Amino acid sequence: MNFPSYWVRLSAGFLLLAARPAPAQTSPAPQPAAGIEQRVYTYVEQMPQLPGGGGNRAVQEAIKQRLVIARKAAKGCAGGQVQVQFTVDAAGAIKDAHIERGLDAVCNEAVLAAVRQLPAFSPGVQNGRKVAVRLTVPVPF
Repeated sequence: MNFPSYWVRLSAGFLLLAARPAPAQTSPAPQPAAGIEQRVYTYVEQMPQLPGGGGNRAVQEAIKQRLVIARKAAKGCAGGQVQVQFTVDAAGAIKDAHIERGLDAVCNEAVLAAVRQLPAFSPGVQNGRKVAVRLTVPVPF
């Protein structure tokens, strides 16, 4: 009895289906754009900056300027600090913003909304290439 190549005969009348060989890949895997690395760094030679520079302090101030919290809800935020973390990608856009350490839901959401309103950054640079950098910014209330 002839069996197809993907069948294997075990013993008297029992058959087992074996795995077929994988088909050949017809297209090459996508490659990252030239000069852009896919790894996310936490510290690089040239850190991402807002237009006009100013470092981490300028980022804190830009977030605080964009905060909108109802007066009653602001009492729960007084005297505290929210740590927000986000990634500045190789194009300077903000991605994956989330609260690393928060106060309460109202304060946390206000900080996330403020981060999403920030202008595009000048991206971080490592070894002459634009790279994604994860930033953690404390926002005091």
